[in-house]
Amino acid sequence: MSDKKRSSAVYKITAAVLLTIYCVLCVFLYYKFMGWTEGSVYESDLPAHISLAVDDGLIYSLISFIIIGLAKSGTLELLPILLGLFAALSVFFTAELILEVSDKKIDSNIAIILALLLNIVMPCYIKGLSDGRYMGMHAASIWHNSTYLMMKWLGLWTILDYMRIEKDIAHKLTVKSYLFFTFLLTITTAAKPNFFLAVTPAMLVFLIADMVGKRAPFGRLVFFASSVVPSLAVMTLQNNALFKAGAGGNGIMIAPGVAMSAHTGYLPIVSVLSIAFPLMMLLLHIKDIFKNRYLLFAWICAGTGFMEYFLFSEKGARNLDANFSWGYAFTIILIFGISLITWINDLKIFKTDKNIIRKAYITGCGVVLAYHTWCGLLFFTRLCMGVSYMMWG
Repeated sequence: MSDKKRSSAVYKITAAVLLTIYCVLCVFLYYKFMGWTEGSVYESDLPAHISLAVDDGLIYSLISFIIIGLAKSGTLELLPILLGLFAALSVFFTAELILEVSDKKIDSNIAIILALLLNIVMPCYIKGLSDGRYMGMHAASIWHNSTYLMMKWLGLWTILDYMRIEKDIAHKLTVKSYLFFTFLLTITTAAKPNFFLAVTPAMLVFLIADMVGKRAPFGRLVFFASSVVPSLAVMTLQNNALFKAGAGGNGIMIAPGVAMSAHTGYLPIVSVLSIAFPLMMLLLHIKDIFKNRYLLFAWICAGTGFMEYFLFSEKGARNLDANFSWGYAFTIILIFGISLITWINDLKIFKTDKNIIRKAYITGCGVVLAYHTWCGLLFFTRLCMGVSYMMWG
């Protein structure tokens, strides 16, 4: 066996083993989450989501229909397995995004390993700056919320499909691809509307830029823009369900920093530590941001999500629940993914790079990424051991 085939086999086995271990642990975790009643052992939103759907009949997310269906058929115990499948799909579509952005220059098995890393990384935690490894920090790796788990893999699939359409829109847009993207965007919005709020503004910016630059026929761009209409209708229904009398919602208010700083007195520092690696890579490649459409798109999404999280809060009892954080949380995996691929490309010319300062900086980025990964592994391990996802102190 040649060295190339041997290394390929090693990557394949490693990817399969790591993905299997991760998915099994996720299913175990979700079974434990389902049994939570109160206290800080295996604490989760899952029992509340089940109760809201089954007992209260509150349907505001696609997962609500699934939970009700499982409950009526007497197979609710299958829900953790379904959520474990969601975790696997998140890794799969993250890997597909890596392959798409890297122009398939990365081995598919390595892409799965990198995707696992991106689904594990957590903020660079420094004790004393926030209430814990989760509370007060901003992360894409979230396991305790079923609506987010569903939105995550669907959102990654939607982004992947959008990237492929946007890349080729100057030449064509078929009715089939339009309808499929519209369907994906609609069901992702139905899973959690935060995706729509954080990502579609970036799509609008690109659409306007394409119109101004006459990159594609005006009619084709307008046709593609109409794909958001069903999602807007879904959001209207969700809004009516969440804020109707007796549902616990009292509307939305502008409250800069209130929800975001509820668990930290050091918001600027915590915000930087949460995405330290992507920020470092952005600083290194800031001149390339308008040349790299993937990089620009990811950071517009993240910037939009961050500002929505910072500016808005719900009124009443849920004003500190930070329900505008979910969109920003999703966008974090995008900027980590783009930054990881950029860092790998930098490593390819590392040996020939004569700029010592640049080489030291790239090395420093790797160290920070390693700490992000360590924090994620520690967080996930503690979750599996029963520690509350809040991880106070």
